[in-house]
Amino acid sequence: MSIRSAARFGAILLAAALFAGLPARAQHGAYGVVMGTVLDFEGKPAVGVPVTFVNPENNQTFKLKTDKRGEFIGTGFMPGRYEIRILLQGTEHKVGPVNVSGGDFGNPSSINFRNKFPIDFSKMAKQQQSQDGSRISEEQKQAMDSFDKAVAFNREGKHDDALAELLPLVEADPTQWAVHAQMAVAYQNLKRYEEAEASYKKAIELQPSNPGLYSNLGQVYVKMGKQEDARRMFDAAAQLSPEDAASAYYNIAVTFINAGDMKAAVDPLRKTTELDPSRADAHYWLGMALFNQSEYKTEGGEMKTIVPAGTREAFERYLQLQPNGQYAADSKQMLEAIDATVPASMRVKKK
Repeated sequence: MSIRSAARFGAILLAAALFAGLPARAQHGAYGVVMGTVLDFEGKPAVGVPVTFVNPENNQTFKLKTDKRGEFIGTGFMPGRYEIRILLQGTEHKVGPVNVSGGDFGNPSSINFRNKFPIDFSKMAKQQQSQDGSRISEEQKQAMDSFDKAVAFNREGKHDDALAELLPLVEADPTQWAVHAQMAVAYQNLKRYEEAEASYKKAIELQPSNPGLYSNLGQVYVKMGKQEDARRMFDAAAQLSPEDAASAYYNIAVTFINAGDMKAAVDPLRKTTELDPSRADAHYWLGMALFNQSEYKTEGGEMKTIVPAGTREAFERYLQLQPNGQYAADSKQMLEAIDATVPASMRVKKK
């Protein structure tokens, strides 16, 4: 079954739900009336389309046809359950069974207002196609399977295998940002940073509102030694997701620390502590990053250490927040080291 015929079939099934709710009216006593409008798969009125109602219990049949507006109306229906057969574009579609109820047909204008239900196959086909994964083409299913395999390979560290699944996908359809993003993940872990950069850039071009893509590209730039580019990407990620900015800046700092660039970590750590003063680990690492920027001078044959402003305060703040935390002992040792190696008059240097 082609994707078009499958989508149509699904649309007809959805149409059944609309017909099932059709409150038919009786022309005389308990007899019912059914009304509707049929729009084809392009959303245009389906002119001259046969619409047949069949009661499977007694084989009672009502044959109707849409007019130039795509509308149909039928009267004299005995209440019951009917199967609806619609011949649309050369194919008969069966719907139902649906309930047809009786009532008072005394007010035709009321009937027209209350019981005119548009049957839009084009809209329902699109809805069904997007909602029902079983009604997509075989080619699309294979592409989805390949992508799922690639994601699994990346998680398992099999990045070459991931690329083998992804490269045909991007050649067939270069507009899928998630495919470019997964390629970037694979290249990044294979330390093919220039290719990772290009893939992340393409993903961002297609999905510019995704903060994770900017953050990941920032990590690639860290590995490439492009610190300014990295900082620019990390800032973009934080701006796109203000509620997560503190975490974003902290992760930025950790990335710099892991890359051995303590100086670059100072600014994002300061931003982290400003946005979230209760994040204890950020204070500890800010202290470490600042201490790493200490200056050493020899005066009168004595080595003197000048630590940046805020170093002591960072360790003290950590201990206030986490007196028994993971870095409590280290913070105390750092404070002792500052007191032991830095004369009181020279424990702070100007910013």
